[in-house]
Amino acid sequence: MDKLSQMPSNYEEFLLQNRKYINSCMIDIITLCIFTGPAIALGIFFGVFTHTSYIACINISIAMLILLGVCQCLYNRFPYSTYSSVTAIVAMNVLLVYMTYSKIDVSVTWFLMPLLSMLLLDLKIYTAICGLNYLMIILSIWLTYDSNMDFFKDVCGRTIESIIMGIVGFEIGRLIAFYYKSMINDKATIISNQAEMQKQYTLLESMADMYDKVNFIDFENMTEESLQDDERTIYELNLDVSSHSHMVENLLPKISGDYIKRFTGFTDLHTIKRRLTNKKIIYLEFTNIQNEWYRAQYITASADENGVPSKVIFTIQNIDEEKKKEDRLLQIALTDELTRLFNRRSFEEDVAELEKHPLSASFGILSVDVNGLKIANDTKGHMAGDELINGAAKCLVAAVGNYGKVYRTGGDEFIAILFTNDFPSLEKSIVENMKNWSGKYIHDIKFSIGYASIADYPEATIKDLQELADKKMYLNKELYYREKGIDRQALYDEMNKHMADAKKDSV
Repeated sequence: MDKLSQMPSNYEEFLLQNRKYINSCMIDIITLCIFTGPAIALGIFFGVFTHTSYIACINISIAMLILLGVCQCLYNRFPYSTYSSVTAIVAMNVLLVYMTYSKIDVSVTWFLMPLLSMLLLDLKIYTAICGLNYLMIILSIWLTYDSNMDFFKDVCGRTIESIIMGIVGFEIGRLIAFYYKSMINDKATIISNQAEMQKQYTLLESMADMYDKVNFIDFENMTEESLQDDERTIYELNLDVSSHSHMVENLLPKISGDYIKRFTGFTDLHTIKRRLTNKKIIYLEFTNIQNEWYRAQYITASADENGVPSKVIFTIQNIDEEKKKEDRLLQIALTDELTRLFNRRSFEEDVAELEKHPLSASFGILSVDVNGLKIANDTKGHMAGDELINGAAKCLVAAVGNYGKVYRTGGDEFIAILFTNDFPSLEKSIVENMKNWSGKYIHDIKFSIGYASIADYPEATIKDLQELADKKMYLNKELYYREKGIDRQALYDEMNKHMADAKKDSV
């Protein structure tokens, strides 16, 4: 901070730096002024100064030596204060009075004192030094005047000179302070902007490593720059010639036909500022001609006070693996673990989607319940029960085929959403599949079915059809057990009694 050439970070720091520098310069000036006495003595010797004495020269040098010591002590203790400089200027004003009284002409030197105080860039100090300087001038005139008329003429002349010098110096000092302050504030702003730009540049470089392609679009300068090209080529944006950036034009041949229209609309630079206004990011997911998934994003890097973007980052990222993970998770969420059929959640989501549109006359609900699952579980174990459920799933899927979707909605409960005008044929296929099925633990399979369609119930909702299909399925199940001569309740009571006895024996 000893050198004035060091750029301070703010104006207050500059004032401190300037004070220390001026204080050190003032000590150098006082050191030089020590040689004033010997120089005047030399002038006396050669006859230049005829009205003064060698004693005056000695006194001047002694006074300057004392002043040098005082100012050096003040500088060492208060380097950033004005004490040293103000003390030196005041002392030299007094010394000028002595020199004038000793018949040494110092007319021009008087005006150097306010000039030196102006360097401190403190208008209060400057005004005080100007006032003191004027009083010392008047005192020197009073000590040396020969007549009242000469005194009056000198005072008037010096007064006018002091007023002019004071006003001019005040304005010069004020302008110097203003320009210094502006320059330092501008420098601080530039440094801050450079730091922010470096921060953004570092961020952009890190983004370039994260994405497959990164483009920086500057709507203020109408340019675009790829942040991944080795040469960092800057291209001009000419929306009269093309509504897309250079990078997008190179990408278009690689976009799949299913997404080309949406992609060109998303990347249209004529509308991007409007679509990004007051938003941080917008994106589009699409596939390329190899059916790989990608995500295109526009990110606002800079915007005006109305939220309209002026600088935008465009990125392309391969999300194919991410999409596959999402599909796998969705598959798990919507799939029954045992049978790999769609589960109840999937059924409810599909129903919700179907309810948004009118149902076609071919729409129907098939309700299925496996017969004898509890008996199989209790007599042959859960592996047999699982085999029976899987067998039912295979029979249903093979019969339904492209007519709809099959869901496992409970332990031995299945539902199918169908689109067919010939359910009897489909039902016949289900029966044939049941007859032909045989497992390791279970040799045959039977299940009860119920069906309801829009063709039979035109005013029914999906929920109505589901209830109707369930009702028919339960009637079918009761009929099955009656034909078999099985009292289901008695059978369940007997099985529960055996299970309780077995538990008691084990205890």
